[in-house]
Amino acid sequence: MARRLPARRRLLPDTPLDADYLRLPVGPGALHALRYGHGGPTVLLLHGFITGAPLWRRVAPLLLARGCQVIVPDLLGFGESDRPPGGPYTIAAQARHLDRALALLRIPRVLAVGQDFGGRVARRLAAMRPERVAGVVAVSPGTPLDEPEPEIVAVQARTGPALLEISSRPLGVVDLVMPALRAAVRDPDAGPPTRFARYAAPYTGQLGARHLLDLARAIAEDTDVSPAVPVEVPTTLVLGEDDPLPAPVGDPDVVRLPGARRLLPEETPHALADVLLTRVQRTFDASTLPNAVRIG
Repeated sequence: MARRLPARRRLLPDTPLDADYLRLPVGPGALHALRYGHGGPTVLLLHGFITGAPLWRRVAPLLLARGCQVIVPDLLGFGESDRPPGGPYTIAAQARHLDRALALLRIPRVLAVGQDFGGRVARRLAAMRPERVAGVVAVSPGTPLDEPEPEIVAVQARTGPALLEISSRPLGVVDLVMPALRAAVRDPDAGPPTRFARYAAPYTGQLGARHLLDLARAIAEDTDVSPAVPVEVPTTLVLGEDDPLPAPVGDPDVVRLPGARRLLPEETPHALADVLLTRVQRTFDASTLPNAVRIG
């Protein structure tokens, strides 16, 4: 009798099978991360406040195809990473966690890319460890760069009775984050609702909404980061053409992408990947780059 093989299953929809799944102990807990490829210039992709590692699922393979190694973590307390009581979840603490994770992976130097609040984490890592960060790309940052992003402000606004009602429902957190996600894209109807619901999935249950608000509070009340901390590595801002926030005054390296608002990895993944590849060419020693990166 012929044996039937089990149906092929994918643990995480939209996640390519060539990504390695990692658990990286960083002190208070472990980071979940995806690693695409080995060797070549390394790009560290950091998600924003109400997203997670899947945000970069369409960008990371494009960078991998051009010879980059790509590391995509869930920051501590987010996504599939651990949630130690009390964190710490500040921006400076997240930068320290990433520094330890890169040390575990024996990665000496990265191009650090962060979407909204992830951009602040990338800048803090660069200020703390400039020898580890070859360059920074802040995607859809807040304005000023050290102020809470609109996504954080939107979640913080849901407090009191509204929060109690939301947290009492198993999927109530979807109502907490969905308005902020819809406001972050140019066309809210461009993709299926399940795409945004996926970002809310790690925070379902009665404690999910409260945990998300605890994260927002830790970031917004962060006293461990000084706005005056200098970032001495090349920094690029990437904004959607329809982003309601203006580019910070005095920043010469600003790229505007048409057809997008704030969730650029979802809206314009190919154009964003092209910008990142250009920054890889600029920030790493040309003699060390694979031919695929150096072409075009």
